[in-house]
Amino acid sequence: MSPSTYTTREPIANDILSSANAKYKDRDYLGALTAYTEAIQIDPNNALAICCRGVAHYRLGNDRDAMIDYSRAIAIDPKLAIAYYRRGFLRYLAKDYLGAIADYNKSIELKPDFALAYSNRGYAYRDLYGEQEALLDWRFAAKLFKEQGNITKYQSTMRLIEHIYDDASCASGML
Repeated sequence: MSPSTYTTREPIANDILSSANAKYKDRDYLGALTAYTEAIQIDPNNALAICCRGVAHYRLGNDRDAMIDYSRAIAIDPKLAIAYYRRGFLRYLAKDYLGAIADYNKSIELKPDFALAYSNRGYAYRDLYGEQEALLDWRFAAKLFKEQGNITKYQSTMRLIEHIYDDASCASGML
């Protein structure tokens, strides 16, 4: 692509992406999907747009297409932490806990303060190995949520942790 073509196409793709993001925010997932696809046709190597289209696919119940988009985004930009996170989430939903953990690990490697990745990896650990294995991730996620000002997520994560300790306390009190 020549430099002049790139500079004229880039603003168009950015405008379309802004429109897609607005449609997604308004929960017009089909409209967002269409706009993301249009932006990707203009710039087929825009990994973030492909990842966002994957989210629109997921919201529309198209998990297979979402997985394809997340994997494609990763192939284009192997440093896009959100794509690993989102693919890990789909793998978790499919009960592929080891695959989910691998994707969450990569997401955390790329973005060490990614609180949601720690939290979700905790769920995968819990389902694979038990609640005690999830505690370390949930504690760290709670710390990050609090530091990042996400009080709602901090409180919900703390309730998870407290539930585990309450159950353990009750069980030990019965001995």
